[in-house]
Amino acid sequence: MLLPGIRRASSTFCDILEHMNDAWANLHERYKKQDWSVRPSIFAETAITYFPTKGKILDLGAGLGQDTRFFAEHGYKVVSTDLKAATLQERVVAFPEDVQPFITVQQVDLRDALPFKDASFEVVYAHLSLHYFDYATTVRLIGEIQRVLKPGGVFAFFVNSVNDPDYGTGRKIEDDYYYVNDKAKRFFSVDTVRPLIQNFDVKLLDELGETYKDRAIGVHNLIRFIGTLASTK
Repeated sequence: MLLPGIRRASSTFCDILEHMNDAWANLHERYKKQDWSVRPSIFAETAITYFPTKGKILDLGAGLGQDTRFFAEHGYKVVSTDLKAATLQERVVAFPEDVQPFITVQQVDLRDALPFKDASFEVVYAHLSLHYFDYATTVRLIGEIQRVLKPGGVFAFFVNSVNDPDYGTGRKIEDDYYYVNDKAKRFFSVDTVRPLIQNFDVKLLDELGETYKDRAIGVHNLIRFIGTLASTK
C-alpha cells in the first residue's frame, strides 16, 4: 500500500523554494569547477552494488550528471532529471558518444507529481535531492517514488543528517527543517527516515555517508538508505 496522498506545499513554502532556484543554479556553477564534479559520488559506488544487473534508473535531482554517467557506463538506461535541466543537458552532450544513448534528460520539479507511469523503473536513485522540502511534500514525494518503482525495485537515497553542523542554524520552518543561508534544508535521522520507508525492505540504513566535499571538512554522517519495494500482492 502506498503512503497516503498529501496536499501540495503551502504558498509560503513554495515562495521559499522559488527563492532557492537561483541558489541551486549558483551551486551548480560552483560545483562544476571542482575536480570531484566529474567523478561518481561515493554513495553511487555503494548503491550500484545493490542494483539489479540491468534495468532502467530514474536519477532524481541529478545535478551535474556524474552519477548518471556512472550508471550509464555500467549499461543501465537512465532517465536523468533536474529542476534546471539545461545545465544537466550540457553535461550529458559532453559525455562519451557511446554513453549518451543510454541517457535521457528530463526537467522534473519534485514538488509536483512525477511525470512517469506506474511501475516504470527498476531503480529510483536520489543523491542529495530529497532534503529540500517540508514534511508534507517529502511524504508525497516518497509516495510518488513508490508509484513509479516496480515491485522489488531498488530505492536509494542520500540526505542530510541531524548531526550536520548546519542543523539548528538559520530560520526554523518546521521540525528538522531550516532556512540556512540561501537554501531550505531538511535534516534526517535513522528514526525519522523509518516512517517514510515503511513499504520497503531495508538493505542499508545508517548515518555513515560522506561526500568528497564533506570529507574535506570532516563530516562523515549523512543518511544512507537503500531498500527494495515490497510487493503489494
